[in-house]
Amino acid sequence: MSSRFEPITGPVPGALGVVNYTGTTFNPESRGGHATLNVHLVDEPANSFAEVWATPRPVESGEHKAIAFSHDGEYLFCAGRIPPCNEHTYAARLAFRAALELAGALGYHHVFRMWNFLEDLTPRTYQDFLLGQAEAFAKRPVTWSGLPTATAIKSLGGGTAFHLLACRTGVPVTIIAPTGARGTFLHDRLYFSASSLDDVEHLISKINLRDWGIDRGYELTDITSLKVYVRHPDQMASVQYDCESRLLAETDVAYLHAGLLHSDRTAEFEGVAG
Repeated sequence: MSSRFEPITGPVPGALGVVNYTGTTFNPESRGGHATLNVHLVDEPANSFAEVWATPRPVESGEHKAIAFSHDGEYLFCAGRIPPCNEHTYAARLAFRAALELAGALGYHHVFRMWNFLEDLTPRTYQDFLLGQAEAFAKRPVTWSGLPTATAIKSLGGGTAFHLLACRTGVPVTIIAPTGARGTFLHDRLYFSASSLDDVEHLISKINLRDWGIDRGYELTDITSLKVYVRHPDQMASVQYDCESRLLAETDVAYLHAGLLHSDRTAEFEGVAG
């Protein structure tokens, strides 16, 4: 499984799941052979793009209790949306119960990567949201894989959109750095989230991964796809320069102006190495 960024079109051949970063919000749906989620995260149509999670395997898709899903026998992509509300714990518990009920029934027992886009993102609302999420995991035959790598970003509207990845085989290993950077190692790939490229570089390094029982390492040049959320528009140019000067030219990189959970961070870097 791999990810790439491309213009928004209709159904994408070979896709396990598609996330459209756009100026509108719709409920997730399964059509054209895969699940699709729209996240309201851009204010100009020209800045919209799709993140495609691709697989070489045949894909089956469907919908379950407002959760759109696709799976290929090894990986499961689930997407959901919670309308705007004040009861974040209750709403998250219901939504994730449905997603995890589905994952367990299909045999994908390890959730290893999650993304949460909250219109009303504050430390308090996210804490309430995570409480509901944790309560859902406590009741289902699905594991967190430790604490899976998760991204929390403020959306521009539509309540809360979320999606997750789960696997059927393998044992995901969660890596946590003192800086707060986090990664999940699975099937020779590292899915990571960090506040700077320096933090990413340390997190994915061989010397760090050895401490977590992983006998390999990565460099920034091993990153295949990277999504960067930048808090202030006037910081975008410096972030882009940093990426362009340190990553390979063929690395697939997407930039978004977005609100972040932590007030002391100027950017959030998340992607895949390997």
